[in-house]
Amino acid sequence: MAKLNREALGHYLDTGFHTKVSEAAEAEFEIIGDDIEEMSVELNSDTEQIKNILGQTKTKDNGYTPSMDADPFYADPDKKLYPKLRDIAMNRLKGDDSKTLMLEVLVEDTAAETHKAWLSEVMVKPQSYGGGTEGMNIPFNVSEDGERVEGTVTAASMKAGKPVFTVGAGDP
Repeated sequence: MAKLNREALGHYLDTGFHTKVSEAAEAEFEIIGDDIEEMSVELNSDTEQIKNILGQTKTKDNGYTPSMDADPFYADPDKKLYPKLRDIAMNRLKGDDSKTLMLEVLVEDTAAETHKAWLSEVMVKPQSYGGGTEGMNIPFNVSEDGERVEGTVTAASMKAGKPVFTVGAGDP
């Protein structure tokens, strides 16, 4: 099997800014990454190692605090995500006013009818606004803030540009 290309992993944000996984059916997802050359989810694992008096090392695993930076994000009034990012940045919104859903889709087999997907409740926080001659930039950070569930997305819905997420649909 050949290695996966980066475009096999897609990140989508709900432009309707629904805040609960249970609202996935109402979400309007828009893919992010148009102008981004590199973007990764940083898992930010939280572990602590302690060496006891017997010379043994014990590891305490506190899980993860995942985050992702989307930089650049050029202000484009034709993008559905832009008005909400502008609103969060310019009006300094916080809390639930900055929450939405993020859909991550992994296309391991382009011929498959469904693809593995994960839906997370996230916080979207612009880091700055302005930029250089390339255009107005509103880079933002996405961090998990609530429930995360596994499921699938149909290939047909992705091709149509409107991914439909199904919770716990099993391994495609």
